[in-house]
Amino acid sequence: MKLKRTIPSIFKLPEPILIVLCNILIFGLAFAMLRLSYQYSLACVAITIAVLLLMDIKGYINHLFSLYIRHKKIAFFSALLCLLVLPILLAGLRYESHIAIMALIYAMVCLGLNFQMGSTNMVNFAPAAFMGIGAYSMAVVTVKLGASAWLGLGMALVLCAFAGLLIGLPTLRTKGYYLSLVTMALQLAFTQMIKNIASVGGPNGISDIKAFSIAGHSLYKSYTLPLLGKVAPHFFYLYFCSILLIVLIYVALRIYVSRYGLALNTIAQDEIAANCLGVDVSRQKLLAFVLGGLFCGVGGALYAGLTSFVGPNDFTFSRSLVYICMVILGGMDNPLGVVVGAFLLTVVMEKLREFADYAQLVYALLLVIILIVRPSGLIPKRVRDYCALFNRRPQQEIEEK
Repeated sequence: MKLKRTIPSIFKLPEPILIVLCNILIFGLAFAMLRLSYQYSLACVAITIAVLLLMDIKGYINHLFSLYIRHKKIAFFSALLCLLVLPILLAGLRYESHIAIMALIYAMVCLGLNFQMGSTNMVNFAPAAFMGIGAYSMAVVTVKLGASAWLGLGMALVLCAFAGLLIGLPTLRTKGYYLSLVTMALQLAFTQMIKNIASVGGPNGISDIKAFSIAGHSLYKSYTLPLLGKVAPHFFYLYFCSILLIVLIYVALRIYVSRYGLALNTIAQDEIAANCLGVDVSRQKLLAFVLGGLFCGVGGALYAGLTSFVGPNDFTFSRSLVYICMVILGGMDNPLGVVVGAFLLTVVMEKLREFADYAQLVYALLLVIILIVRPSGLIPKRVRDYCALFNRRPQQEIEEK
């Protein structure tokens, strides 16, 4: 006999209205975390984490997920509208817009890392190296060759996919701790390599990287707009990064519910069983590294276009650890949870810049608490409900009729 959970009165609202209210609340919290001073911002982060944990324990998160799946179009368009409004609210706020863009870029990198850590259970300690390859590709193409930023983005994707293939090859014969050590060595080797190659700036890095532009208009420039007045240079770049993140989230979600996503989960559970089921383990692992490299390459190219400078200190081993923390915090093998974890930890990192000596201690303690209280993350992975996703009735109901 199943016990019925007590559902709060707010869940008794019409489902479309409830979804719209939830999206407004989510983006309202995001704006508050970006806008408030560091004390109140960190308090918002702490309250958000506590509420998410409580809702997951009570089962409300599962209920919301089912609502969002049943009303996918309303959820998407209401979230898109909120996302379009958010840059307008941050139009004149330079620092807050910068934090929002950094959160979007880190979310892209974490989505790529999730293909290895979350879906395939391969702990990759080199996401910063993939991001660095994308950033340096962008820098070399725009500064050394004098080409456009769009060509730099294309080159970043090609080189990061190729790097994912090369780095994935030596990991095929390793797994567990040995695979982690291989990726750790590759991360350290990358950092030392870019420090010692003079053609890519050595320890001084590369500056004056071109920004993205459309029809001769730079996306990273302050403009005077009707009604809004003079906006921060990040205004259009925030829109640009938001659109790319939406595309990458869609791709990640489609892969998650596809046969390829199921194959990756099978490998994570038991490679021998996956082989017996006909899964080409080596091929799937390589594809996981290539996909992760592509996502990290996009993030690296956008990071280079934002800062107009790249250097070895931006892609160190400690930065890789931060990305791993973001994936674990949000919830492995759940693209939406990974994005939430990336945003929350980015806010903590950026808001504590005045206390840089204690910043790593704060988010390390935050991660330890989450691992103790909720090892699966703030928003754990869910069971795939294909009938709800594709609007089909279960076979049992069809047979009964």
